[in-house]
Amino acid sequence: MEKEYLNTLWKKVFGLLGVAIMLALSGHAQELGQVSGTVVSADNAEPLPGVSLLVKGTNRGTVTNMEGEFSLQAAAGEVLTASFIGFETIEIPVTSGQTVYDITMEASLGDLGEVVVVGYGSQRRADITSAVSVINMDNIGDVPTTNVSRLLQGQAAGVQVRQTSGRPGQEMEVTIRGIGSLGAGSQPLYVVDGFPVGTALGQNLNPADIESITVLKDAASTAIYGARGSNGVILITTKSAKEGTVGLDFVVNHGVQNVPNSRRTRMMNGVEFARFKHESFVDRIRYFEQREPSLEEIPMEFRYPEQTTVSTDWFQEIMNQNARFQNYNATLTAGKGDIRSLVSVGYVNQEGAVINTGFERFNVRANVDGRINDFISMGWNIAASHSKENYAGTDGRDALIGRALWADPRFPVYNEDGSFNTFIGGTHGVFGTANVVQELHEMERTLHTNNVLTNGFLEFTFLKDFKFRTSVNATLINSAQKEFRPSTLAGPGFNQPPPREATLMQRSFESLNIAADQLLSYNKYIGQHKFEGLLGFSAQEETVKHLQGNGNEFPNDQVRYLNSAVRQTSGSGEADWSLMAYFVRANYSIADKYLFSASMRREGSSRFGANNKWGNFPAFSAGWRISEESFMPETNWITDLKLRASYGITGNNAIGNYSSLSNMRLSNYVLGGNFVNGQVLANFANANLGWEQSEQTDIGLDLAMFDNRLILTAEYYNRLTNNMLLSVEMPVISGFTQSLDNVGKVRNRGLELALDYRTRINQLNLRSNLNLTINRNQVLEIRGENDEIWSGGFYSTYNVSKVGRPLAMLHGFKMMGIFNTEEEIEAWPTQDGAIPGTYKYFDANGDGEISYDQQDMIEIGNPHPDFIIGYTLGGDYKNFDFNLMFTGAFNYDVFRNIEATTMNMDGVFNILQSGVNRWRSPENPGDGVGATTNTWKWQRESNSRYVYDATHVWLRNVTLGYTIPHNPVIPNARLFASAENLFLMTSFPGSNPEVNRRGGINIGVDDEAYPMPRTFTLGATIRF
Repeated sequence: MEKEYLNTLWKKVFGLLGVAIMLALSGHAQELGQVSGTVVSADNAEPLPGVSLLVKGTNRGTVTNMEGEFSLQAAAGEVLTASFIGFETIEIPVTSGQTVYDITMEASLGDLGEVVVVGYGSQRRADITSAVSVINMDNIGDVPTTNVSRLLQGQAAGVQVRQTSGRPGQEMEVTIRGIGSLGAGSQPLYVVDGFPVGTALGQNLNPADIESITVLKDAASTAIYGARGSNGVILITTKSAKEGTVGLDFVVNHGVQNVPNSRRTRMMNGVEFARFKHESFVDRIRYFEQREPSLEEIPMEFRYPEQTTVSTDWFQEIMNQNARFQNYNATLTAGKGDIRSLVSVGYVNQEGAVINTGFERFNVRANVDGRINDFISMGWNIAASHSKENYAGTDGRDALIGRALWADPRFPVYNEDGSFNTFIGGTHGVFGTANVVQELHEMERTLHTNNVLTNGFLEFTFLKDFKFRTSVNATLINSAQKEFRPSTLAGPGFNQPPPREATLMQRSFESLNIAADQLLSYNKYIGQHKFEGLLGFSAQEETVKHLQGNGNEFPNDQVRYLNSAVRQTSGSGEADWSLMAYFVRANYSIADKYLFSASMRREGSSRFGANNKWGNFPAFSAGWRISEESFMPETNWITDLKLRASYGITGNNAIGNYSSLSNMRLSNYVLGGNFVNGQVLANFANANLGWEQSEQTDIGLDLAMFDNRLILTAEYYNRLTNNMLLSVEMPVISGFTQSLDNVGKVRNRGLELALDYRTRINQLNLRSNLNLTINRNQVLEIRGENDEIWSGGFYSTYNVSKVGRPLAMLHGFKMMGIFNTEEEIEAWPTQDGAIPGTYKYFDANGDGEISYDQQDMIEIGNPHPDFIIGYTLGGDYKNFDFNLMFTGAFNYDVFRNIEATTMNMDGVFNILQSGVNRWRSPENPGDGVGATTNTWKWQRESNSRYVYDATHVWLRNVTLGYTIPHNPVIPNARLFASAENLFLMTSFPGSNPEVNRRGGINIGVDDEAYPMPRTFTLGATIRF
């Protein structure tokens, strides 16, 4: 009975519990209701698409659409969780009676959620599956620069930016993932506000107008630009007004520039050079005549060196110490209302570190964008600039800097009456030259450039998920160049004393570049699926014209115009090119976890042969956000982990115009006993000529840790460039010897590492970035299996590209020491003409003779760094802020070609101070570097003696700032001090280890260039 009673009791209890549970569930189901709202960013109130919303503790969730809108079911008392990459996760309680929730999300310390500009559009950084680097403008500091290319320096892995010269306003040399071509260019494509402006930015874009810079590095990101994408693409976006804000900003920057003593080449002074010449006469008589000379046999001007009264440091004389730097910018923004506008005005005046050189520019820009109605938006940008440069021929031993080094220091700059000493040297074997100070004062060299760049668009939104954008872009460049060399100057070469015939060159240049794009885009969220599509058409055309006139024999030096010249010559030319392209791109993602992207561009170019005008450029990439997988452990140190891979094909059309056609050249002939002007074919046509093609594979890893405080990006790439554009030999019977064709292969592969770290320590905010690039270059094929390309000269080293080796390797004789005695010469392989004190060279081919040609030349240097780095460290504490930037390149070689002049011991030039330790006799062999003065042969040829390790680290910039506390008069003001090119750590003896005298693939040669100054500035930023 008791057991039955208990069973009955338990049945009743469970029954009552079941009824209670059912009633509870029934009541809960009745409380579920539809809640909706919008999610926006706290920074700019812009809608956030793709935000994940989940009812905490359930599987009910959704994703915001393109307008940031959401809708899902929730009950009072439940909690909504909103999460989005790059933003802090927040929880929103659901309260009774409230069905609409406007959610504002704060950005986290990381930037994975930022929208990044990519080719013909934009993409959330977390969704990118290709190799893209975004330049963080906060890491750059207040750089006193006149050129936008400086903003790239040290900021992105895989991007090498070399400042090869200190010339004011000069554009820097930019290479992305190595040099990939032997015959075409290796410069990246620049795109400004969606307009592909070419492979150079020029000097007329104001760095103060830049909002963001994105670097596209792999084929998956650059294939959308087709035949111009193989060397990478740099996307530049200019500033626009922020919605809801009105402001007026002023930036003022003043400073001075100078070339520190540590970056100056030390030459002999007057006394030292006179002593050197004295000893050289003594040594020659001792060696060739085997006797001691008498004092009378020494020319009087060198007989008593210590009595030399003049000692001119010509390099110091042409320096403009404390050259001024001025930069002013004003920006007015109006972001309230449907139409936003920005107007900026800028002025920069940079005196050169060399006297009477400098760069001056005036900029104005207007950017307008906004909505006409709910379906139509528009934008229009226009920028104009005018620049003037006073320049000088400074690069090379025969130019100003080289002559300032080797000019005879025993001559003064001025005569006793204050007039210029018009001819320097020229006695007893010393080469005479023009007075470089006089040349800088009296020679006129100017370049005026006007630039107008404009683009506009209309964008139509229809069917909710579709947008159509039509845009037109144009840039017009006009320049006028003038060079006048008066008769008062000595000639530009050796031993040409004045007066000379005055010469004038005037040149005008005009370029008109027009492009139009038609873009149809589609964006759609369906549950956890995100679709993005782009269909486009692009057309572009550029026309270039130039006109040049030359004049000689002027009646005086005051009237400097062509119509005053007795003899006049002129010439003109015009060239154009055009392209047309169709392209498509599709992006697809599942649950922000599996990411896919594919693109295809079909492009036609006027630059290629009639049979090969069109090319196809496909690309594909995929990404896997491993951190979103369920098998990943719950951890607070991994914020995001993504693995990605890409493959694509891009092209290079940088071969100039009309290369596939048979061109004509002038050729005179005799007709009826008279010379008659005629034309003949200059080259052989190639109807099959096409563009170079680059196939690139990229594997990347993106890792964000500790709530995006630490972000690591690692890349491996392999780029194969084939169908290179090179000249090939032809049978002479054809009437030509060479023709341009598609032959050869070059491979670049490497590793890139970028590490960003941000943290807060109480009131101290710190940020740092380290990027490292390792690139390995190899020539796989040229014209044949063992073919090679030599460029350069016997006395100025050769850059040699051969199969199996990196391109442009330095070649010359390998110096094995200095011959000390005649017996050493006899025991060595034959060097015809060698005497004690000359360099002894390696017998490379082992035939027992050192040939005075290329036969025994071997590889003597590698101009490619093992790796390059960039490092920035910045932060702020209360009202103070600071920023430091370092760049470096390691284990590469530079050929100091200038030393073939400044260590030329035959006495025609002034020489380095270290030349006092040259070889003089077997008993006085010197330092083993300086050769004898008794001959010139076997000393100045391209050899390893002139090769130096150029490993270096620059402290590029230091900036210190202070923000004035908020006050009614000036609500937002900041003062700052900056130092540019502050400190150089290197054993390289030249003034600049990044010098690239020849350019292109002929790298690693230093023949002196415009010196690199350091710049100190003080500035202020004022915002109203």
